[in-house]
Amino acid sequence: MKCMWIIILCALFLVGLAVAGGGAAINDSSGKYELNVTLLDFGPVGDHGWTYEAHAGASQMAQKLSFVNLSERENAAGPDASQILSEYAKNGAKLIFCHSYNFIDAIKEVAPKYPDVIFMWGGGTEKLVPNAGVYYERIYEAQYLAGIVAGNMTKTGKIAFVAALPTSQVIIGINAFARGVASSNPHAKVYVEWIGDWYAPEKERAVALSLISKGCDIITHWSDSDATGQTADEMNIYFISFGSDVGRFSPRVYLTGAIWNWEPIMTDIVESVHNGTWDSRPGHDWWYGLAEGGVKLAPFGDQVPGDVRSFVDKKETEIMQKKLAIFPNIRDEELKTMYYLEANVVGKLPKS
Repeated sequence: MKCMWIIILCALFLVGLAVAGGGAAINDSSGKYELNVTLLDFGPVGDHGWTYEAHAGASQMAQKLSFVNLSERENAAGPDASQILSEYAKNGAKLIFCHSYNFIDAIKEVAPKYPDVIFMWGGGTEKLVPNAGVYYERIYEAQYLAGIVAGNMTKTGKIAFVAALPTSQVIIGINAFARGVASSNPHAKVYVEWIGDWYAPEKERAVALSLISKGCDIITHWSDSDATGQTADEMNIYFISFGSDVGRFSPRVYLTGAIWNWEPIMTDIVESVHNGTWDSRPGHDWWYGLAEGGVKLAPFGDQVPGDVRSFVDKKETEIMQKKLAIFPNIRDEELKTMYYLEANVVGKLPKS
């Protein structure tokens, strides 16, 4: 009887540890706690942008955290998103990174049915349900720095911005880039045209060519493919990338780029779930920037002069030390609803 009580007490102790670990489970073979984590991607991993960097960040996170069992699915944000979320939640996922704004409706529908699963909305703007959080990165900080480079390097005073869709996050990026341009070249303009989709290489190429035809001699983008970079290389105009460091593909025209780095934020979120501290995060909202290593400025291309590099490095340090605010006196809540374009931006927003 005494042995039976010992067995029962041990079992209860292990169950308690699993609950405290935010949904962790025991691996019988190794005795280590494991957490089933899923990354659901918007598009293909080979997009050289949003999805690729999410895949890289999640892979690095899983290598760093030995207790993580990571699964991943590409192209999951389409019409079957709710079914896909349900499938992973039902089959043991305890933390699901829904890595696209487009998962909004699926999270609203599925998350309430699985209250013991945590859903993280990548690129989200608000808390949707009690067991869903938000994570994003202040890519606009790197875009501001890239704008400084563009303002210094343009000869025509016309800089192109190929933009996917007019969400608040894209608009923040456009305006931060435009502010960077204005800080170094008050006479330059940023020309914006819209693709109408996140990943549409042919449309992206057409928009890039349209902007180049207007006299733009530097081009950047907010999109999930590298079609803008390919077009810049073909047309021999300077290129500033977005999402990944793709300078190796177009070294002749590459200046720099704004890069996602998802490993730090994913690692912190996973550890908070595993340690049972996820609920202590205000609003279950993570938003990382340069200071946290969430975003980076890509290495400069050979064409960028030394004085420009030094100046940008100085401004990067000021941002990280909170001595320079890109949008002073604007709270995060206001940033997430931004729907206007800076005075030096040539282009229109659809009526909201």
